[in-house]
Amino acid sequence: MSDAYDHDDEEGWPVTPSERAKAVLNRAAISDMDAFSAFIATTVAISEAHEMGIQPPGARIDDEAAGTWTIDMPRGHGLACYTYTGKPPTILDEVVMPRLD
Repeated sequence: MSDAYDHDDEEGWPVTPSERAKAVLNRAAISDMDAFSAFIATTVAISEAHEMGIQPPGARIDDEAAGTWTIDMPRGHGLACYTYTGKPPTILDEVVMPRLD
């Protein structure tokens, strides 16, 4: 049994949102479908890239030792910061979407 944030090995590399990221996801889902779509596209891009053993295009390293990265979200919706350790899951630490404020 799984919920919306659990991982199924058949579905690829897991990207798990932190509580802060979940709050932004929920706000986007309620108020702005384009922002919600950008959020989902970002998690898919991160997941697919990590499954291939690479970083998604445009990702910038913040702290190599900690494994933290930042990536721009599609269509100018903001930034996503995540932690990648080389082992699942990738943790989506924070999402900043100024248009939702």
